[in-house]
Amino acid sequence: MSKGCLIFAFNNDSMDYVKMANSSACNVRRLLGIPTTIVTDKEINFKHNFDKVIVVEKPNHGHRHFRDYNKTVKWINFGRHQAYNLTPYTETLLLDADYVVASDRLKLLFDIGRSFLCHLSSFNVSGHCFRASNVYGVYKMPMAWATVVYFKKDNTSKNIFNAMQMVQNNYTHYAELYNFQHHPFRNDYALSIALNINSGHCINSNEYYIPWDLASIVPEDSIVKKGTDSYELTYKKLINDEYKDVRILLNDMDLHVMGKLDLEKIYES
Repeated sequence: MSKGCLIFAFNNDSMDYVKMANSSACNVRRLLGIPTTIVTDKEINFKHNFDKVIVVEKPNHGHRHFRDYNKTVKWINFGRHQAYNLTPYTETLLLDADYVVASDRLKLLFDIGRSFLCHLSSFNVSGHCFRASNVYGVYKMPMAWATVVYFKKDNTSKNIFNAMQMVQNNYTHYAELYNFQHHPFRNDYALSIALNINSGHCINSNEYYIPWDLASIVPEDSIVKKGTDSYELTYKKLINDEYKDVRILLNDMDLHVMGKLDLEKIYES
């Protein structure tokens, strides 16, 4: 049995996802004690923290507007279904490049004893309402997050990733069926539909889901690093009819940082 982390990272004109993944690999080794493999489209020409680099053809891309950059950029988000075939591990922790590992909590996923795990719910660390981000489509179906996924090399996981590929290949059909936007392609939607399919459209909420919620930092808020595994979040809060800056210190807390500009600044520092 082998355990490891897998990260897909494809750079665009504005964002260096490979460097984000490289910093994440360092944290994964330090806090989780497991190696990291990166899946990318070019050889890496700088000293890095990956134990293995898998070079694939760059997947198709869509476009997405990022509020923190105030522009629309290429978003290379296809091909995540390949994780099952590409991973060199029998137990894999599949992470987004923008996920900050700041504790050893993810070690627990290897001990739960399930074939496949992901987050069913996410929350905004600032406390602002995040309910709309946990559903998709006009029918407000519960959404599974592809940000953090644990899976074993077994038939259950294989079937889920095969279903994700089917959804990607027929994305327009599923967008019309569930009535969500055709573009850009979202792995969260593909995973959610794949889990529905593999559960006979009757999901047992305890079967596939990580038993805690995904902590997220939205692009409207800002985050800076204050120390090892310590980050300061700044957000606006209405106090006495006036929006004021509120700052909170986050220690030893894993974070999904949705504002990539702040994340790049953190990794550059």
